Amino acid sequence: MSTKKTPLLLGVAAISIAIGIGLGWLLKDRAQSPQAAGTAVKPASTAQGERKVLFYRAPMNPAVTSPAPQKDEMGMDYIPVYAEAPPPSQSERKILFYRNPMNPDITSPAPKKDEMGMDYIPVYAEGATATGMVEIDPRVVQNLGVRTATVERKPFATSIDTVGTVAFDERGVSFFNPKISGWVERLSVKAVGDPVQRGQLLAEIYAPELVSAQEEFRVALNGAQRFTDASLLKDSQSLLETARARLRLLDVSNAEIQGLENGGPARRTIKLYAPHSGVVTELNMRKGGYVTPDTRLYSLADLSRIWVNVEVYASQLPFVKQGDVVTLRLAHIPAREWRGRIDYLYPTLNTQSRTVQARLVFDNPGNALRPGMYVNASIQSSPKEKAIAVPREALLRTGTQDVVILALGEGRFKPVAVRVGAENEAFAEILEGLEEGQQVVLSGQFLLDAEASFKNAMHRLEGADAGKTAIPAQGGHAGHQQ
Repeated sequence: MSTKKTPLLLGVAAISIAIGIGLGWLLKDRAQSPQAAGTAVKPASTAQGERKVLFYRAPMNPAVTSPAPQKDEMGMDYIPVYAEAPPPSQSERKILFYRNPMNPDITSPAPKKDEMGMDYIPVYAEGATATGMVEIDPRVVQNLGVRTATVERKPFATSIDTVGTVAFDERGVSFFNPKISGWVERLSVKAVGDPVQRGQLLAEIYAPELVSAQEEFRVALNGAQRFTDASLLKDSQSLLETARARLRLLDVSNAEIQGLENGGPARRTIKLYAPHSGVVTELNMRKGGYVTPDTRLYSLADLSRIWVNVEVYASQLPFVKQGDVVTLRLAHIPAREWRGRIDYLYPTLNTQSRTVQARLVFDNPGNALRPGMYVNASIQSSPKEKAIAVPREALLRTGTQDVVILALGEGRFKPVAVRVGAENEAFAEILEGLEEGQQVVLSGQFLLDAEASFKNAMHRLEGADAGKTAIPAQGGHAGHQQ
């Protein structure tokens, strides 16, 4: 029985071994097929979804970096900075803005045409840094505290602050010289600075020539009344009119001449009266003194209106014109202001100070403004109705040109040279280089520049290819495309 069963058991064992070997190969093939498929997909996933980490940056101080992941003193993870991502396909390219085909510095956020009818050229996201732009991680931009403002077209007026000196209104200054020689018999105003009123008697001068002229008038009058012969009467009347004209030239009034005709007494003195109110600024005579037509007896100045002469630099002249409103202040009366206008711009330039003098006119009630005082003046120019303006803090002064940083969105920035016009306390007029609606950086410009320069240096150290380094930005600063 056992002898017959042995071949049977051997056959069953051989069949079992064969079945086991077959199942093993089948299971091996099934296990290797997914693994191979996964191995083939993984490199593609790595190529598409993973980027090379160049270094790690401190979240609170972008200047501090590390070649390996770590935490700062506050326990915050360092931020990874990646190498350039592969460019998107043509259908996925994003347009950042549009550039003037003839002037790359002029851009627009929307499609448009230039003055010649040429379409603006679109600038795509992956090619932005090739024209002087820099690209920085938006998280770093936020940490830098970058603020922006919109370029606006608005009414623009500038204010020019300058200094000046109070002076007499020369239209209200009078000089007094006698028309004949004589002696001062009476002096009503005896000191410089004395106030006088219009029509007030200033002085009386005894003039022998005046007495002689009146006697000649009387003789001519008697001759005209006594002669009856036609020829003699005509000559007498001619002499009478000549004598009357001479009296008028000596400031004898018609009423006084009529009094002489009626037999009234002759005058001994000439009376001088003030033609207007003011103060005496010059006095060159005393009682009993002898004066001639060459003697300036008085100088009288009206202080109800005064002049203020201010200095304006030649570069400010385009923004100053006759009629502009001016506000005047005194250091010792800070609570009071005077408002006037520019009356005249002098045609000559001061060769020493390189300034042009402007004359202002102010009413002076109470004589608070005294000639010789120093004053502070603020000239308000006439506003321009439509001017492109940006806050002054957006300007970067390089010494050779003025530059602003354009914010293009998504961490992209571009320096642009501009031509600046007038400026006031808050805004600057932009004549060339910007358009309405663009965004300019107000703060953090130098940090952005440092960040761009640092990135460029790191890429050179890392051996980055030329396609990852942007063309140097305007002003000699380089940027890197992240």
